[in-house]
Amino acid sequence: MNLHLLRMFATVVENQSFSRAAEALEVSQPAVSKAVRELESQLDVVLLDRGGRQFQLSEPGKVLYAYAKDIFALEHAAVDAVQAFYAMDRGTLVIGASTTIAAYWLPPLVAAFVRDHSGVTVRVQSGNTQAVAQWLLDTEVDVALVEGPVDDERLEQRPWREERMVIVAPRDSQQGSKPLDAAKLNHRTWILREQGSGSREVVERELSRLGISVGRVQEVGSNEAIVQSVVAGLGLGMVPRICAEDQIALGKVAELKLASGELTRELYRLRLPRRPISQAALAFEALIA
Repeated sequence: MNLHLLRMFATVVENQSFSRAAEALEVSQPAVSKAVRELESQLDVVLLDRGGRQFQLSEPGKVLYAYAKDIFALEHAAVDAVQAFYAMDRGTLVIGASTTIAAYWLPPLVAAFVRDHSGVTVRVQSGNTQAVAQWLLDTEVDVALVEGPVDDERLEQRPWREERMVIVAPRDSQQGSKPLDAAKLNHRTWILREQGSGSREVVERELSRLGISVGRVQEVGSNEAIVQSVVAGLGLGMVPRICAEDQIALGKVAELKLASGELTRELYRLRLPRRPISQAALAFEALIA
Protein backbone atom coordinates (compact mmCIF):
# COMPACT_ATOMS: atom_id res chain seq x y z
CA MET A 1 0.00 0.00 0.00
CA ASN A 2 1.24 3.48 -0.87
CA LEU A 3 1.57 5.33 2.44
CA HIS A 4 1.56 8.71 0.69
CA LEU A 5 -1.91 7.96 -0.67
CA LEU A 6 -2.99 6.60 2.71
CA ARG A 7 -1.86 9.82 4.44
CA MET A 8 -3.90 11.89 1.97
CA PHE A 9 -6.97 9.73 2.59
CA ALA A 10 -6.57 10.01 6.38
CA THR A 11 -6.16 13.78 6.15
CA VAL A 12 -9.38 14.08 4.14
CA VAL A 13 -11.24 12.08 6.79
CA GLU A 14 -9.78 14.10 9.68
CA ASN A 15 -10.61 17.42 8.03
CA GLN A 16 -13.99 16.26 6.67
CA SER A 17 -13.14 18.15 3.50
CA PHE A 18 -11.00 17.70 0.38
CA SER A 19 -10.19 21.41 0.26
CA ARG A 20 -9.18 21.64 3.93
CA ALA A 21 -7.08 18.48 3.52
CA ALA A 22 -5.35 20.08 0.53
CA GLU A 23 -4.54 23.16 2.64
CA ALA A 24 -3.19 21.01 5.47
CA LEU A 25 -1.01 19.01 3.06
CA GLU A 26 -0.05 22.10 1.03
CA VAL A 27 -1.09 20.53 -2.26
CA SER A 28 -3.90 21.22 -4.71
CA GLN A 29 -7.42 19.91 -4.14
CA PRO A 30 -7.39 17.96 -7.46
CA ALA A 31 -4.21 16.21 -6.29
CA VAL A 32 -5.97 15.09 -3.10
CA SER A 33 -9.04 13.89 -4.99
CA LYS A 34 -6.83 12.00 -7.42
CA ALA A 35 -4.90 10.38 -4.57
CA VAL A 36 -8.05 9.07 -2.90
CA ARG A 37 -9.41 7.73 -6.19
CA GLU A 38 -6.06 6.03 -6.88
CA LEU A 39 -6.07 4.43 -3.42
CA GLU A 40 -9.63 3.17 -4.00
CA SER A 41 -8.52 1.78 -7.36
CA GLN A 42 -5.50 0.00 -5.84
CA LEU A 43 -7.66 -1.58 -3.13
CA ASP A 44 -10.61 -2.13 -5.49
CA VAL A 45 -13.05 -0.73 -2.92
CA VAL A 46 -15.05 2.44 -2.31
CA LEU A 47 -13.62 4.28 0.71
CA LEU A 48 -15.76 7.42 0.60
CA ASP A 49 -19.46 7.45 -0.31
CA ARG A 50 -19.73 10.76 -2.14
CA GLY A 51 -22.88 12.83 -2.52
CA GLY A 52 -22.37 16.28 -4.02
CA ARG A 53 -20.05 18.29 -1.78
CA GLN A 54 -20.47 15.85 1.11
CA PHE A 55 -19.04 12.41 1.72
CA GLN A 56 -19.38 9.62 4.29
CA LEU A 57 -16.89 6.94 5.20
CA SER A 58 -17.91 3.57 3.80
CA GLU A 59 -17.54 0.54 6.08
CA PRO A 60 -14.22 -0.44 4.40
CA GLY A 61 -13.20 3.21 4.70
CA LYS A 62 -13.81 3.13 8.48
CA VAL A 63 -11.64 0.03 8.82
CA LEU A 64 -8.83 1.52 6.73
CA TYR A 65 -8.93 4.83 8.61
CA ALA A 66 -8.56 2.99 11.96
CA TYR A 67 -5.46 1.23 10.62
CA ALA A 68 -4.14 4.50 9.17
CA LYS A 69 -4.30 6.16 12.60
CA ASP A 70 -2.30 3.29 14.11
CA ILE A 71 0.25 3.34 11.29
CA PHE A 72 0.93 7.07 11.59
CA ALA A 73 0.94 6.91 15.40
CA LEU A 74 3.65 4.24 15.12
CA GLU A 75 5.54 6.47 12.67
CA HIS A 76 5.38 9.29 15.23
CA ALA A 77 6.60 6.91 17.94
CA ALA A 78 9.57 5.88 15.77
CA VAL A 79 10.59 9.53 15.37
CA ASP A 80 10.27 10.03 19.14
CA ALA A 81 12.44 6.98 19.80
CA VAL A 82 15.23 8.28 17.56
CA GLN A 83 15.06 11.78 18.97
CA ALA A 84 15.24 10.42 22.53
CA PHE A 85 18.95 9.72 21.95
CA TYR A 86 19.71 13.43 21.79
CA ALA A 87 20.80 15.25 24.93
CA MET A 88 18.08 17.08 26.84
CA ASP A 89 19.37 20.53 25.98
CA ARG A 90 16.69 20.97 23.35
CA GLY A 91 13.41 19.54 22.11
CA THR A 92 9.76 19.68 23.12
CA LEU A 93 7.79 17.94 25.86
CA VAL A 94 4.02 17.84 25.36
CA ILE A 95 1.94 17.12 28.46
CA GLY A 96 -1.74 16.19 28.17
CA ALA A 97 -3.67 16.80 31.38
CA SER A 98 -7.24 16.88 32.61
CA THR A 99 -8.38 20.43 33.23
CA THR A 100 -8.00 20.55 37.02
CA ILE A 101 -4.55 18.97 36.89
CA ALA A 102 -3.48 21.43 34.18
CA ALA A 103 -4.78 24.43 36.09
CA TYR A 104 -3.69 23.60 39.65
CA TRP A 105 -1.15 20.77 39.94
CA LEU A 106 0.99 21.19 36.82
CA PRO A 107 2.25 24.82 36.95
CA PRO A 108 4.72 24.36 39.85
CA LEU A 109 5.86 21.01 38.45
CA VAL A 110 6.47 22.46 34.98
CA ALA A 111 8.34 25.40 36.56
CA ALA A 112 10.62 22.99 38.44
CA PHE A 113 11.24 20.95 35.28
CA VAL A 114 12.07 24.03 33.19
CA ARG A 115 14.54 25.24 35.83
CA ASP A 116 16.51 22.01 35.40
CA HIS A 117 16.01 21.62 31.63
CA SER A 118 15.79 25.15 30.26
CA GLY A 119 16.43 24.04 26.68
CA VAL A 120 13.31 21.89 26.53
CA THR A 121 10.11 23.61 25.46
CA VAL A 122 7.13 22.39 27.49
CA ARG A 123 3.61 22.58 26.07
CA VAL A 124 0.49 21.65 28.04
CA GLN A 125 -2.76 20.51 26.40
CA SER A 126 -5.80 20.33 28.66
CA GLY A 127 -9.11 18.59 28.12
CA ASN A 128 -11.33 16.04 29.78
CA THR A 129 -10.07 12.55 30.58
CA GLN A 130 -11.33 10.94 27.37
CA ALA A 131 -9.67 13.64 25.27
CA VAL A 132 -6.32 13.20 27.05
CA ALA A 133 -6.46 9.42 26.62
CA GLN A 134 -7.13 9.83 22.89
CA TRP A 135 -4.24 12.30 22.53
CA LEU A 136 -1.94 9.68 24.05
CA LEU A 137 -3.27 6.96 21.73
CA ASP A 138 -2.69 9.29 18.78
CA THR A 139 0.83 10.07 20.12
CA GLU A 140 0.02 13.78 20.29
CA VAL A 141 1.29 14.01 23.89
CA ASP A 142 4.33 12.56 25.66
CA VAL A 143 2.94 12.48 29.22
CA ALA A 144 -0.73 12.02 30.16
CA LEU A 145 -2.24 12.85 33.56
CA VAL A 146 -5.96 12.34 34.14
CA GLU A 147 -8.60 12.73 36.83
CA GLY A 148 -10.33 9.39 36.49
CA PRO A 149 -9.63 5.78 35.47
CA VAL A 150 -9.71 5.02 31.75
CA ASP A 151 -11.36 1.85 30.45
CA ASP A 152 -9.07 1.11 27.50
CA GLU A 153 -6.95 -2.04 27.37
CA ARG A 154 -4.44 -0.31 25.07
CA LEU A 155 -3.39 2.02 27.88
CA GLU A 156 -1.48 1.36 31.07
CA GLN A 157 -2.63 3.45 34.05
CA ARG A 158 -0.91 4.00 37.37
CA PRO A 159 -2.13 5.92 40.43
CA TRP A 160 -0.29 9.24 40.63
CA ARG A 161 -1.60 11.11 43.67
CA GLU A 162 -4.64 11.31 45.92
CA GLU A 163 -6.77 14.44 45.90
CA ARG A 164 -9.29 15.61 48.49
CA MET A 165 -12.83 16.27 47.27
CA VAL A 166 -15.44 18.52 48.93
CA ILE A 167 -19.17 19.10 48.60
CA VAL A 168 -19.99 22.78 48.27
CA ALA A 169 -23.36 24.48 48.72
CA PRO A 170 -24.61 28.08 48.37
CA ARG A 171 -23.44 30.17 51.32
CA ASP A 172 -26.99 30.68 52.63
CA SER A 173 -27.38 26.90 53.00
CA GLN A 174 -29.14 26.05 56.25
CA GLN A 175 -27.22 22.82 56.82
CA GLY A 176 -25.20 24.17 59.76
CA SER A 177 -21.63 23.25 60.64
CA LYS A 178 -22.16 19.70 61.97
CA PRO A 179 -21.34 16.70 59.74
CA LEU A 180 -24.38 15.63 57.73
CA ASP A 181 -25.98 12.34 57.01
CA ALA A 182 -25.64 11.84 53.23
CA ALA A 183 -29.37 11.11 52.97
CA LYS A 184 -30.10 14.78 53.70
CA LEU A 185 -28.64 15.60 50.27
CA ASN A 186 -31.10 13.41 48.35
CA HIS A 187 -33.16 14.81 45.47
CA ARG A 188 -31.20 18.06 45.26
CA THR A 189 -29.93 19.79 42.13
CA TRP A 190 -26.30 18.89 41.44
CA ILE A 191 -23.88 20.73 39.16
CA LEU A 192 -21.82 18.13 37.27
CA ARG A 193 -19.09 18.10 34.63
CA GLU A 194 -19.83 17.04 31.07
CA GLN A 195 -19.93 13.38 29.98
CA GLY A 196 -16.41 12.12 29.25
CA SER A 197 -14.92 14.00 32.17
CA GLY A 198 -12.99 11.96 34.73
CA SER A 199 -14.40 14.25 37.42
CA ARG A 200 -17.96 13.42 36.31
CA GLU A 201 -17.27 9.70 36.54
CA VAL A 202 -15.69 10.02 39.99
CA VAL A 203 -18.51 12.20 41.35
CA GLU A 204 -21.25 9.91 40.03
CA ARG A 205 -19.48 6.93 41.57
CA GLU A 206 -19.12 8.70 44.94
CA LEU A 207 -22.75 9.82 44.98
CA SER A 208 -23.82 6.25 44.28
CA ARG A 209 -21.52 4.90 47.00
CA LEU A 210 -22.95 7.40 49.50
CA GLY A 211 -26.50 6.48 48.51
CA ILE A 212 -27.31 10.02 47.39
CA SER A 213 -30.17 10.20 44.87
CA VAL A 214 -29.63 13.07 42.46
CA GLY A 215 -32.62 15.22 41.54
CA ARG A 216 -31.93 17.62 38.68
CA VAL A 217 -28.54 17.74 36.93
CA GLN A 218 -26.96 20.93 35.57
CA GLU A 219 -23.95 20.26 33.30
CA VAL A 220 -20.99 22.67 32.99
CA GLY A 221 -17.57 22.41 31.37
CA SER A 222 -15.13 22.79 34.28
CA ASN A 223 -14.79 22.44 38.03
CA GLU A 224 -14.38 26.20 38.29
CA ALA A 225 -17.74 26.58 36.55
CA ILE A 226 -19.25 24.19 39.10
CA VAL A 227 -18.02 26.37 41.96
CA GLN A 228 -19.31 29.56 40.31
CA SER A 229 -22.67 27.88 39.67
CA VAL A 230 -22.87 27.02 43.35
CA VAL A 231 -21.97 30.64 44.23
CA ALA A 232 -24.93 31.68 42.04
CA GLY A 233 -27.22 29.36 44.01
CA LEU A 234 -27.91 26.82 41.25
CA GLY A 235 -27.30 23.73 43.37
CA LEU A 236 -24.68 21.55 45.03
CA GLY A 237 -21.33 20.50 43.64
CA MET A 238 -18.58 18.01 44.45
CA VAL A 239 -15.16 19.28 43.34
CA PRO A 240 -11.48 18.95 44.25
CA ARG A 241 -10.91 21.13 47.31
CA ILE A 242 -8.08 22.91 45.52
CA CYS A 243 -10.67 24.32 43.08
CA ALA A 244 -12.97 25.67 45.80
CA GLU A 245 -10.67 26.69 48.66
CA ASP A 246 -10.61 30.40 47.71
CA GLN A 247 -14.41 30.63 47.53
CA ILE A 248 -14.71 28.68 50.79
CA ALA A 249 -12.23 31.05 52.50
CA LEU A 250 -14.14 34.08 51.19
CA GLY A 251 -17.42 32.66 52.47
CA LYS A 252 -19.00 32.61 49.01
CA VAL A 253 -19.79 28.90 49.28
CA ALA A 254 -20.27 26.58 52.24
CA GLU A 255 -18.36 23.31 52.56
CA LEU A 256 -20.66 20.47 53.61
CA LYS A 257 -18.96 17.80 55.68
CA LEU A 258 -20.38 14.30 55.81
CA ALA A 259 -20.62 12.08 58.87
CA SER A 260 -19.08 9.29 56.77
CA GLY A 261 -15.75 11.16 56.58
CA GLU A 262 -13.59 12.89 53.98
CA LEU A 263 -13.95 12.31 50.25
CA THR A 264 -10.91 11.60 48.06
CA ARG A 265 -10.17 10.57 44.51
CA GLU A 266 -7.17 9.13 42.71
CA LEU A 267 -5.36 10.94 39.92
CA TYR A 268 -3.65 8.77 37.29
CA ARG A 269 -0.68 8.64 34.92
CA LEU A 270 -1.37 6.98 31.57
CA ARG A 271 1.16 5.29 29.30
CA LEU A 272 1.03 3.71 25.87
CA PRO A 273 3.03 0.48 26.39
CA ARG A 274 4.16 0.02 22.78
CA ARG A 275 5.51 3.55 22.52
CA PRO A 276 9.14 4.33 23.47
CA ILE A 277 9.24 7.19 25.96
CA SER A 278 11.52 10.17 25.36
CA GLN A 279 14.26 11.24 27.75
CA ALA A 280 12.35 14.45 28.52
CA ALA A 281 9.20 12.49 29.34
CA LEU A 282 11.18 10.10 31.55
CA ALA A 283 12.73 13.04 33.39
CA PHE A 284 9.34 14.69 33.91
CA GLU A 285 7.76 11.46 35.15
CA ALA A 286 10.64 11.04 37.58
CA LEU A 287 10.01 14.57 38.85
CA ILE A 288 6.30 14.01 39.49
CA ALA A 289 6.60 10.46 40.86
